[in-house]
Amino acid sequence: MKKCKGCGIPLQTKDKLALGYVVNMEQDYCQRCFRLSHYGDTTNLKSNYVTNENILKMYSRYKTSVFVLIIDVMDVFCLKEDDLLPIFQDYQTVLVINKTDILPENISEHRLEKTLSRLLFELNRKYPNIKAAIMTNRFEHSFNEQFFAILDELGCKSAVFAGRANAGKSTLINKLIHSDSLTTSIYPGTTLEEVVIDYRDYTFIDTPGLVDVNNYATYLNTEKYKLSKIDSQIKPQVFQVKDPQSYFYDGLLRVDIIPKENCSITFHISNRNKIHRTRFENADDYYQKHYCEFILRVKPLALSEFSVEKEEGFVLKGLGMFRIKGSCHVAVYSLANVKLFQSEVKF
Repeated sequence: MKKCKGCGIPLQTKDKLALGYVVNMEQDYCQRCFRLSHYGDTTNLKSNYVTNENILKMYSRYKTSVFVLIIDVMDVFCLKEDDLLPIFQDYQTVLVINKTDILPENISEHRLEKTLSRLLFELNRKYPNIKAAIMTNRFEHSFNEQFFAILDELGCKSAVFAGRANAGKSTLINKLIHSDSLTTSIYPGTTLEEVVIDYRDYTFIDTPGLVDVNNYATYLNTEKYKLSKIDSQIKPQVFQVKDPQSYFYDGLLRVDIIPKENCSITFHISNRNKIHRTRFENADDYYQKHYCEFILRVKPLALSEFSVEKEEGFVLKGLGMFRIKGSCHVAVYSLANVKLFQSEVKF
């Protein structure tokens, strides 16, 4: 059975509206991949074709391979509380921290390595199957060499690229093999089935991304996702808090701060949208008045409340993170289906 070289879907010529359609079987890419690559057509992009259960069965067929677990750098900040690593505890695993190019300019490679080394040391005590961890993107000057050196050191020529949807698996493989053969996009759900690639004396297996129920991207349509996705270097938005204040990120997030002393809050989110600040007593009126104007509006928003004594970080996967310094009471209104993670990671 011939499969699409871009997304792995079996090719077929009978149904133009079904996945895998090609005009003739001599073609290597399905219509969906062709239109996505050439025209940016996302009409058939998000689908329920593959489930996490099927992906886990896919993984089980490659038990002797090294698993290259690709993690979005923003997700690293809540990795200790996430449910991702237990999935791979029985596999020899190499972590790749991806998309470090989105981090603010003031975070140097040395500073990031120090922070991540401390975190990964703690993780490795619980998950000894994690054999190595490397970063790509912004600090990628020697990534390819490091990656192949790790594979050779582990004595493995077969690598399964795994992780959450839109972590950058296909893009990373294209970089490693110096090709653009795999279909990529900024949206989750591009790869539909496993794609096997032979490169030199290695075999790479690209896999669909695991759906993350705690990620905003899972619940946003392509338009809202594109607006909220962080795809360029973050410019932190910093606010000083002396009186009760409320902060709105369009219709996706609201943060109320009741300070006990002078505080500050720093948002690391997409630069496409600015945080709007208003007095706490005006917040409900503001939300009701402007709800219909919000580009990214979603309902419902769920409430989480915290007391911050000195400093606390919070992560909303698929949206970004924010850090509060100072003693205060915090109320966070976020998408009901998405868990609000508290992060111990500090820069």
